[in-house]
Amino acid sequence: MTEQVHNLQQLDNQSTLQQLIERLKPLHVILSQNSYVKDTTYRLKRIIDDAGSQPIILFLGKERVGKTTLINSLLGRKLLEDNKNEPTHVNTFIKYSAQECVKAVFLDGMVATFDISKLKLLTVSNNESAQIIREHIDYIEVYVKHDLLKDVTLIDSMGLEPGANNTAYFSQTLLQRVDEVFFVLRAGSSATEEEVNFLKKLNTFGIEANLIVNGIDQLDGDVNAFVLAEKNRYDKYIGQIVAVSARNALEARKTNDSQMLIDSRITQLTQLIQELVGNQQKKTRHVVELFINWLGRLRKEIELIPLREPYISAYENIEQYQSDFELEFTRKQRDIALVSAYEEEYEQVSKVFKEVQTLYQLLQKLASDLYLRDSLVEKYEEVAGLYQKNVRDYRKLHVEYTMEYTRLEKQYKKQTGQSLSFPIPAEEKSGLMSDRMASLNKIQAQLAEKIEFITKYEEFVLKNLYIVQNRLNELADKRLQMIQNQVDDLNIQRKRERTYLKSYADKLTEFNCIVEAQSFLKDAIQPCLLDDTLPITDQEKDHIRNTIECICAVDLTHQALYKRLNINDSDDLLTQLDFNAKFKLIGLSLTEADIVSEIPVLPQIIEL
Repeated sequence: MTEQVHNLQQLDNQSTLQQLIERLKPLHVILSQNSYVKDTTYRLKRIIDDAGSQPIILFLGKERVGKTTLINSLLGRKLLEDNKNEPTHVNTFIKYSAQECVKAVFLDGMVATFDISKLKLLTVSNNESAQIIREHIDYIEVYVKHDLLKDVTLIDSMGLEPGANNTAYFSQTLLQRVDEVFFVLRAGSSATEEEVNFLKKLNTFGIEANLIVNGIDQLDGDVNAFVLAEKNRYDKYIGQIVAVSARNALEARKTNDSQMLIDSRITQLTQLIQELVGNQQKKTRHVVELFINWLGRLRKEIELIPLREPYISAYENIEQYQSDFELEFTRKQRDIALVSAYEEEYEQVSKVFKEVQTLYQLLQKLASDLYLRDSLVEKYEEVAGLYQKNVRDYRKLHVEYTMEYTRLEKQYKKQTGQSLSFPIPAEEKSGLMSDRMASLNKIQAQLAEKIEFITKYEEFVLKNLYIVQNRLNELADKRLQMIQNQVDDLNIQRKRERTYLKSYADKLTEFNCIVEAQSFLKDAIQPCLLDDTLPITDQEKDHIRNTIECICAVDLTHQALYKRLNINDSDDLLTQLDFNAKFKLIGLSLTEADIVSEIPVLPQIIEL
């Protein structure tokens, strides 16, 4: 019964958290429209993504304590490079996916996907290319197929660095993202004063790290005594303690040695992970804390907006651009010229197949209009070209055969006074005549060979005619749509430009979304945070009310400035020119009869 109540509580916490996240998503969409709060908006997106994903566990500690080997042992494979001479150079998220790959998330937000074989290059390799790439990487995500990763995301972190006040340093931004922290020590190597101070500092952030003592197989003394000594030093700053041998665990899984696996104690670590990540209430509380901290950051950003660029410059420049009609006229003339060019191209594409009535004309068109190409068309073009080449070769050979045959006829008639007929009696043959007949048979053999190629290529060309024809019509239509989209884009730009005369006015309108966000925080987010369903203290509720009140007190409506704008709407470019109504695509409509080339009949072999 107790377990059922616990499960119901877990489901209730999960539902409450999900409701909060669903309300945060529209807020992220609203703020995404403003580049000034880009970094703050990105942090909100990360809170939303992390809250909606499985719990995140961070393994941290000094270099060469075995963090990477630990993760490999949990996964039962040497996924990450654990070379002692090459420590991990980048924080690495290991996530679940049936399709294995690596994604590098760069500092500017760009994401690049690599094959799993490139993992070593991104994490530990010291060659020049790897170093250049890593200089710009924020973190990487490794996607692999493993059941443990269905419930949890693991992070293999860079080693702790020396920090101020005799305290080790680690990225606070990353610490805020994780649900659980495992601090890793090498068995027999006690935590330094810097590390103990770091554990104390984690407590001030509300983080109680769990301790992993790794490498128990290499400890000469008593493992339990070492663990007890460490526990006595900083017990109140840590949670659970597990002593393991990651190296033996990995070897045991490799050799299927069940006793070695038990002795490695890795299963205890796996069980602890599963217990910790099952605590939905703790995850909900963690997300709430992150969002409260994020609200404070948003408050600082919004309070500074009216005092800084580009908001101030918008006021100063709108009046200047209002009077700059010459620039507006120049832009309009430019846009009219662009539309004329688009119209000319649209008309050309719509009639691209109008004069195409034979296979030869089609091949000429494909050679000149590169947008009519893809792998299917190029294959057809290649075979059709071979078909026509062999037809030409056949005709040329046939002319050669006819000329040689005419010479033989003249020679025979001159010699016998009779018309040529076969077989020729032996007594009527001359050496030259025999050579000519042999030459004719040689040409006939070449013609027969060409016939075989022509038949093979002709079969392919006819069989795929309508497939390729439909594809070409699709490609032409796609090109027309692309041109139409270009005009649409131009028209959209014109609409945006005439709404606010110049870039400063456009920048000012970006802050409209901040006004919308203020209302959304007040009307949708605050009630959700204060309705007693989330694990929030009364003191935190007062802080939330005050923070949102301060955010909403910042006046960014600038309505008086809007009233001073005098912008006349101009006709849309698209209403002046409807390409689709004016130019209909003339589709390609060849038949087999248009494709097949007529060739002279193959001569018979002359019996010598």
